[in-house]
Amino acid sequence: MRLALAIGSFVILVVHGVVFYNQFFHDWERHQSAYFDQARGLAKTDAERAAITGRSPRIEQIIVTNFGETRVDRCTTCHVASDDPRFEKYAHPLKSHPFSTAMGDVQKNGRWERRHKFSDFGCTVCHDGQGRGLKPHYSHGEDHYWPDPMLGFVTQEPWRKEFLPKLKGKAYMEANCAQCHTESTFAGAAQVERGRKLFFTSNCYGCHRIEGLSDGTLGPDLTQAGKKFKVDYLWESIVDPRANLATSVMPQFKLSEGDVQALVIFLKSRKGINFAETGLQQYRARLQDATAVVQATIKPVAITPASMVQQGEKLLNDRACLACHKLGGKDGGIAPELSYEGLLRAEPWLFDHFKNPHSTVPDSIMPTFRFTDDEFRAMSAYLATLKAPPKLDTGAEIYQTLCQRCHGEKGDGQGMIAIYLDPYPRDLTKASFMNSKTEARLLDSIKNGVGGTSMPAWSKVLSDDQVKAVLSHVLTTFTKDKRRDLKPSKAPDTNPVMASAASTARGEATFVKRCAGCHGRKGDGKGPNALDILPRPRNLRNAWFVNSTSDRRLFESILYGVQGTAMPAWVDYGMTSNDVGDLVNFIRSMNQKPKGSQYARSN
Repeated sequence: MRLALAIGSFVILVVHGVVFYNQFFHDWERHQSAYFDQARGLAKTDAERAAITGRSPRIEQIIVTNFGETRVDRCTTCHVASDDPRFEKYAHPLKSHPFSTAMGDVQKNGRWERRHKFSDFGCTVCHDGQGRGLKPHYSHGEDHYWPDPMLGFVTQEPWRKEFLPKLKGKAYMEANCAQCHTESTFAGAAQVERGRKLFFTSNCYGCHRIEGLSDGTLGPDLTQAGKKFKVDYLWESIVDPRANLATSVMPQFKLSEGDVQALVIFLKSRKGINFAETGLQQYRARLQDATAVVQATIKPVAITPASMVQQGEKLLNDRACLACHKLGGKDGGIAPELSYEGLLRAEPWLFDHFKNPHSTVPDSIMPTFRFTDDEFRAMSAYLATLKAPPKLDTGAEIYQTLCQRCHGEKGDGQGMIAIYLDPYPRDLTKASFMNSKTEARLLDSIKNGVGGTSMPAWSKVLSDDQVKAVLSHVLTTFTKDKRRDLKPSKAPDTNPVMASAASTARGEATFVKRCAGCHGRKGDGKGPNALDILPRPRNLRNAWFVNSTSDRRLFESILYGVQGTAMPAWVDYGMTSNDVGDLVNFIRSMNQKPKGSQYARSN
C-alpha cells in the first residue's frame, strides 16, 4: 500500500513538474538564449557584443497593415536570427532567411539589403501560417482547423496520405508572390503562369469563372479558390473530381503531376484580392470583356479555306475537346463519341452547337467556349468529314460499339457517360416502358434519334437490318419480357383544340396545378419533386424535342402516362381530351420552332 502511494505521489510530482515547466519555460526562450550565446561568440566588435548582451528573451512581434487585413506576426520570436546573415548555415529555427536577387535583394558595400523587409511585410503574407502562434503546431498551421498552413512546408493530419509528398516544396509559395507580382513575365511566379496557361488550354475556363479572366457558369466560381480551399483540396479536386462531390461533371484530366501542381499553385493564388491593384483597377477588370481576356491567352488561329479541315482537326486536339469526347484512341469518358459525327449531325448544327450548346441540346453540360467563328467553322468542317461507318455484324456488336457508352453494359441506362447526360439515357431493362411502345416507335427512335437529346439518328450509320438486329438484341438481352399486343389508345392524331390565347391560358392554369410539381413552374423539368425522380421529368422547354414530337405522342403521354417513369396516367384523375389539348397548346407556345435540322443531311 505504501509502495503504491509512493509511486502515485512520484507520478503526480512529475506531472506537476512538466506542467510547471511548460507554463513558465518556453521553447522560444531557449531558442533566443541559444541565439544570443552564439551571436556573442560571432561578434567582431565590442559594439556588436554589447548590443547582444543588452538583449533578453521576449516575444517579438510585427504588425503588418499594408496588405489586406491587419496581420500580427510573432514568427521572429523563434526565428530570431532570420535577418542575421551570419546564421545562414545554421539549422532552423536559428537559420537566417536566405537572400535572393530573384526576390529583389541587393548587396551594398558588401552587405545584403532585403527588398521585402520583415518590418514591412512580416512573414505570413508570403508563407501563410498562424502569425500569432508561439508553438510550432499552431504557428505553422499544423492544426487541421487552421485554414492557412504554411505553403509548401506543412501538411495537415487529415490530408490524403498519397498526396502529402506532392504538397511540399518552395514552388507553392509562388501563389502568394502573385498577390503583388501579377505580371506574366515575373520569374518568381513561373508556376503560377504555367498554371494560368493550363487553365485556358485545358478548357477549365469554359466551366469556371475567375473574375477578370473567365466567365464560365457550369462549375464553381474560382475567383477566391485560394482563400476558400487548402492545397490538398485543390489537388484532390483536379485528380479525383468526384472525391468531394459524387455528382461532379468535371472531367478527370490526364495531367502530369507537374501540370497538376502548377494548376494548384495558380488556383491557390486566386484569393479575390490583388495588393498590386487599386480598387478602381479591380473594378475595371470586372468590367472587361471575358472574350478579349481569353483570346489574349489562347491566340486565335487564322483559318484558311484550303486547309480548313486539317486546321479543324488540329484545333479539336489543341483545344482539349478530347478531354471529354472520344475520337480514335483518345477518350475523356465524359461526352459522346465523335468518330461518326459526319453521319450523325449536319455541319450547320455542329457550328451552332459549338457556338452555344444549349441552342441545340438545351440541357447539355458542354460549356460555351470563346473561340472565333472561323475556328468553330473549321472544327465543324473536320467533324463533318467523319463519315466512315463501322463494320458491325451482329446486334451485340452494334450495341457494344454504339450504344453501351450511354445505355450501359447491362442496358440499365448506367453507361460510362450517363451521369453527364440530361435527359438520362433510357433504362432498356424496364419492360413496363419498352413493352408499352410499338416496335415501329422503338425502331424510329434508333433510326431518327430523339430531338434535343444526346440520342442521335443512326440511320446513316446502320442499315435497316442492323437497326432491327440491335433492337432484337436489346429486347432479348435486357428487356427479356415477352412483348404483348398493345391496347389501342383513344389519343387523337392531331390536337382537337384550336390554338388560341384563351386555350393557352387554360393550359397554363392546368399545368401549374397538375404538372409544375415535377416539371417545374417554368416547364424546364426542375420542379421541387424532380430530384427524387429518375428518369428526370422531361424538360418541356426543349424546343428540339417538343417540336419533333407529334400531338398523338403528347396526348398519349399525358392521358395514359409513361410506363417505367413517374409520369402518371392523368385520365385516371379526371383529365379530359380538351384539358390535354389546352396543355399541349401551352407547351407548344413555350417553344419556338428551331431552324434547320439537327441531323446530317442526305448526300
